[in-house]
Amino acid sequence: MTPFEAGLLALVAGVVVVALVALRFPSGRREWPLDARQTVWLLLSALTAVLVFVLLYIATREVRWPSIMVTTFAGVSLGLALLLVAALFLPQGLRARP
Repeated sequence: MTPFEAGLLALVAGVVVVALVALRFPSGRREWPLDARQTVWLLLSALTAVLVFVLLYIATREVRWPSIMVTTFAGVSLGLALLLVAALFLPQGLRARP
């Protein structure tokens, strides 16, 4: 196990411990603006993000990526294609309020 993997494991374990403590003592600090359910959802969302990052790291650490120029060209091309599609389907942009 590399130090990076050990650090990720420690981070996940820390989030799990905090989630269990939040379930056991839902009142927490008096100035905390969220109730117990919202706090648990926030911690589970953080844990999900960490687990997705770990899985992506594990899945791609053995992959031989193309050179930086090919990757940059593909990324810019994809970004421009997404902008073109957004411009076609949303000509007035996104509106925050109807």
